Amino acid sequence: MTNLILVEIKKGIILFSILYTFTTITSSAWQLYTGQLTDTNVHLLNRAAVIFIAVATIHLFFKVQVKNQVLRYLLPYAISMGLVLGYTWLFGRFQPLHPDAYRDIFLNFTVIAAIVIAVMIIIEKVKLRRK
Repeated sequence: MTNLILVEIKKGIILFSILYTFTTITSSAWQLYTGQLTDTNVHLLNRAAVIFIAVATIHLFFKVQVKNQVLRYLLPYAISMGLVLGYTWLFGRFQPLHPDAYRDIFLNFTVIAAIVIAVMIIIEKVKLRRK
């Protein structure tokens, strides 16, 4: 049991590292392209927190096994959206937020969740066809 938990933690750390690196490099390239030469440490830490929530969401997508397919994807999405909006609200208590912060985090997180859900549905269909 402990070995299984350690394997899942290792997978989560690897996925977090890959996603954080990818988003940081992409964001940095975009910022340089648009003329912004610096990124704040606070922004980097916020990105890490949101990616941590995203990795947890991906694990939930794979681990929540409800028979109703809509609930299988809606439940982890709703939990993670609550977490990410709660994190945004909590951060807003300490630092001023951009006026579109809630809209931006909602749209960014929803688009990524939709892509992950679409990939998972395709994987399920391919597995069913192979059987």
